[in-house]
Amino acid sequence: MTRKEEIEARLAAIAVEADNPEADLDKLTDETRSLKAELKQLEEAAEKRRKLREAVANGQGTVVRRFSDHVEEGTEPFALDSEEYRTAWLKKLQSRNLSQEEKRALTAANGAISKLVANDIMTQVRDHAPLMERITMVYSGSKITYYVEGTNDAATDHTENGAITPANDTLTPVELSPAEIVKLVQISDAAQQMSIPAFNSWIVSMLGEAIARKINEKIITAITAAASSAGTSIDAATVQALLGSVKGAGVAILCNRKTLYTKLLPIQDNSKSSIVKFAGGSEKAYVYGVEVLQDDNVADDTVLAGDMTKAVGAMGENIAVRQQYDIDTNSHKYLGVALFDVKVGLASAFSKIAAG
Repeated sequence: MTRKEEIEARLAAIAVEADNPEADLDKLTDETRSLKAELKQLEEAAEKRRKLREAVANGQGTVVRRFSDHVEEGTEPFALDSEEYRTAWLKKLQSRNLSQEEKRALTAANGAISKLVANDIMTQVRDHAPLMERITMVYSGSKITYYVEGTNDAATDHTENGAITPANDTLTPVELSPAEIVKLVQISDAAQQMSIPAFNSWIVSMLGEAIARKINEKIITAITAAASSAGTSIDAATVQALLGSVKGAGVAILCNRKTLYTKLLPIQDNSKSSIVKFAGGSEKAYVYGVEVLQDDNVADDTVLAGDMTKAVGAMGENIAVRQQYDIDTNSHKYLGVALFDVKVGLASAFSKIAAG
């Protein structure tokens, strides 16, 4: 069931619940507003995707130059961010025949990946690696030193004309060396028969999602290794100690879905206080008001917490895609390559419960 279907089913259920004389109408009203707002966002996003697919499939949009147009000698080739270059680059990847204009454009760009395809893959990566939005990201494929704020003294009162003592603020250097993350996919010679829009969607999805999963895994591994232990049992007291040991503007809880539902949810005590809450009928959970980020890369019976902004990731701005024909299997291999590294800049910003 899609998220849209879940929302529509819940709205239908609310309509029935509202007829119950004992129903909490205020709560149902708030939930309805939240669900309708989310449904509107989903519908708007779906409409944008539909229009984008139509534009690509029908060749709409601003046309810089058509391949069929005559190209005078000495004129500029198609730009890397043009739809024409996207088509030429994808046709090359499919081992299709290219026109003279297409060959000329690829030669002038030294076969560089289409910026539109690269942007599509990066969008896919961000959509499927939500932790990238939580940590501090630097877009660089080269070795880089990033400074994370360490000790930060509070501001002080000042007596007029009195001497001012400099704060003892500190910065912690984080050395990042982006290394290759690769994903190899293989498809039969039928890949040549795909339309350009279909092939674009396929290659973007196959490479982008796999790279994203690896990035999320590396972020979680770095945080898990740096986090100090707050205990080994998942109960109310230990969770309180866990959250009390970390601070910062970006504090969140990180665990897998199994741990959320089998270990955190059972500590709920409705007779005293609502420890675990789910927002607007969705799966977005909060424990003591702190958002829970669900990721199945976290080990079972492990709960991480901390200021996610104190983890720093570095990623190359471009993703490379390479192609090779395998004569033994009459198939095409496509290799996606991304550069990424992540380190925790301030270990004291993270803590964990490891009950396993």
